[in-house]
Amino acid sequence: MNGYLIALIVFLAWIGMVYVLNRIKWFEKHSMALQGPFIMWKTERGKKLIDRLASRRRLWEVYGKLSLWICAGAMAIIMTLLLWEATIVTQVDRAPSPELILGIPGINPVIPVGYGILGLVIAIIVHEFAHGILTRVGDMKVRTLGLVFLVFPVGAFVEPDEEALKNTTRSKRSKVFAAGPASNIVIAMIVLGLFSGVMMSSLEPGVEGALARGVVEGSPAEMAGIAPSSVIISVNDVPVQSAEDFNSPVYTAPGATIDISYAYKGENKDATVVDGIVVSFVAEGFGAYNAGIRAGMVMVSLNGTPLAKVDMIAEVLSDWEAGQTIPCVVMSYNDALDGFAVNSSIAQITLSDKWEYYDEYNPSKNDDSYHGKAFLGGGFLYLGIEAVDVSYYSSTLASPFEGDRNLDDFSRSWLRLIALPFLDLAPIRSPVTDLYTPSGYLEWMPDSVFWLLANSLYWIFWLNLMVGLTNVLPAVPLDGGYIFRDGISYLLDKSGRKYTKEQKDRITGSIAISLALVVLFLILWQLVGPAF
Repeated sequence: MNGYLIALIVFLAWIGMVYVLNRIKWFEKHSMALQGPFIMWKTERGKKLIDRLASRRRLWEVYGKLSLWICAGAMAIIMTLLLWEATIVTQVDRAPSPELILGIPGINPVIPVGYGILGLVIAIIVHEFAHGILTRVGDMKVRTLGLVFLVFPVGAFVEPDEEALKNTTRSKRSKVFAAGPASNIVIAMIVLGLFSGVMMSSLEPGVEGALARGVVEGSPAEMAGIAPSSVIISVNDVPVQSAEDFNSPVYTAPGATIDISYAYKGENKDATVVDGIVVSFVAEGFGAYNAGIRAGMVMVSLNGTPLAKVDMIAEVLSDWEAGQTIPCVVMSYNDALDGFAVNSSIAQITLSDKWEYYDEYNPSKNDDSYHGKAFLGGGFLYLGIEAVDVSYYSSTLASPFEGDRNLDDFSRSWLRLIALPFLDLAPIRSPVTDLYTPSGYLEWMPDSVFWLLANSLYWIFWLNLMVGLTNVLPAVPLDGGYIFRDGISYLLDKSGRKYTKEQKDRITGSIAISLALVVLFLILWQLVGPAF
């Protein structure tokens, strides 16, 4: 049965149960309340725990001030990200589905239900307890604590005395609001350290070779069954120990068939493929595309030179200029022969201008020296396999910021780390998990337990970070909205002009509402912008 259908049936059953229990006043008898389909169970248990935790007042005072700085930095980052996304959203072919905006396990298709529930529950408990502790540090009462249920527990809450919170000093109130999202961000950083520095750094490859990070669709390798995350062990009985070995083959016979030995999902396999340089992509309107060359075809030769390595293409083109025509031999899949054969309809290529290609597709890397230089207008890979060292995934996750030289590199590393669920790398599962085994201080741990723990840590990191960043958005009723509103009030007091309380409330309220509408627009723009 479809997973979404099961989720719908469970949800409808939950709604029916809630309706019946509400009719017989069961919730009133058990200190529960309803908020739509959510059941809120309130209790005073846990207040003593919060009081004990809040007894280290000096520590929490310092933490409260630090929380304000963390939230200010996070607010600047998330607003910058939203504004940047607004400038590029019209370049996106398809808008994200609305459920992707919601970080709810079971609704958001990216978030796995089990890991998602674990991460979200921890994130909400951390968030609410931080609010409660700073409430008590500020000498305000905590009225109740509780859990929120939607089929299963989806969070927790700490309910402060709203009147006391409203009438306390601006400093105390801001620290209460800041403590929640700041704690989520702090926990996210700690858990990320455990995930990367402890779990991922303990991994070692289980097999030696070159990892196929990607395989060109329609290429000889893909059609022979070589899938992404396969490890190339040998080419025509010549051992392959690294990506460099694979990309600089000793044995080459472009157009002939060669034997590949590889490992996939813990099994050793063999395949026979056509040797040569495979087209990974072509740009419409440029030389290769205009000649009829498409992704998956094999470039056997240019100007009579057999292409044994990718860099030989540049060597051949160095003697030619844009606009000239060069002979070539290309192989493509032939349905009648059920295999690859020379495509007689493609015998030459009119070369494009390298500068024009970079001007359209990669202007930041363009150079005046490219004017007039011959260019095919495509990408190429040996055998159609994007090869990297086997340690690629483990080393990238163990040291996600290694090699970053500037803010742009650091930002890209962060986006890559956060985007793992969209790259089908979170949760990490087979065939990627088949590539590695725990070593060193975690060698004793069974693989199944290791990956369960590693994936749990990643999702605790991910959801704490998302909850923290979402809540620092300067939009009431989010924590960031209240922090921003108190910040405006502070600036008005420091402006040197005297305002009455009513004037300050009106000004701060107007600015806060205006910014909240801007934030709402930026979020909705991601859904509707691609249509323009």
